[in-house]
Amino acid sequence: METPEKQVFDTETLQIIGHFEKLTHVKVKDYYDHNDRLFFIIETGGLMKALGKDGANVKKLSQQLNRRLKISEFNPDIKLFIRNLIHPLKVARTEVNDPEEGIVTLYDDDMKTKGLIIGAKAQNLRFYERVVQKYFPDVKEIKVV
Repeated sequence: METPEKQVFDTETLQIIGHFEKLTHVKVKDYYDHNDRLFFIIETGGLMKALGKDGANVKKLSQQLNRRLKISEFNPDIKLFIRNLIHPLKVARTEVNDPEEGIVTLYDDDMKTKGLIIGAKAQNLRFYERVVQKYFPDVKEIKVV
């Protein structure tokens, strides 16, 4: 199994993370720039604090950076972590198949939801896989059915 790539942050990225932490007073665990959106993976339990009253922190940061933001809370439970990662999209259920196989399956009947999770040319799904694999290295693949 290949190990997840090591992320190297440039000065601009470190400034963005620092600005986020200073504004929200929440520690950033990870950061990604994907599909014209900045993804922040934050420490468990910090979501409400990071969002701010009525989402004020997100709105302010989004305006300052002139980018759309997504804040996702880390969770040591893989099912909850994936749920947080794909939020606001919801799936009917998530199953972690045999650990030997390393396959996580997301089940839902709504074609639109499945399409949004997968994305054009499966780019969203591969992105979610990459993020999940960083924290759960046994996961080899995420499937949507």
